[in-house]
Amino acid sequence: MKINVYATESYTTWMVREPIEIDTDNYPELEGMSEDEVKEYIRDNYYEMKPTNEEWFVDLGEELNQMDIRRDKIYNEEMSIIFDNE
Repeated sequence: MKINVYATESYTTWMVREPIEIDTDNYPELEGMSEDEVKEYIRDNYYEMKPTNEEWFVDLGEELNQMDIRRDKIYNEEMSIIFDNE
């Protein structure tokens, strides 16, 4: 009998990227908001907001995701074995 055996891996990766400084004066949609309201707005709308560097990025979400990684950590590492037909 021949059985194919596979190793699988799973894990969670957490990364922190370099920050981007947001000047609220450059974002009219943030005018009159408190700091907590600004943070909530950015959290909910960063892919619809203009980037701080409009020459290189189409939106703030893309710009944030392209920043260098400052720190990363791998959690929940697991290895298991599976066979064909599982």
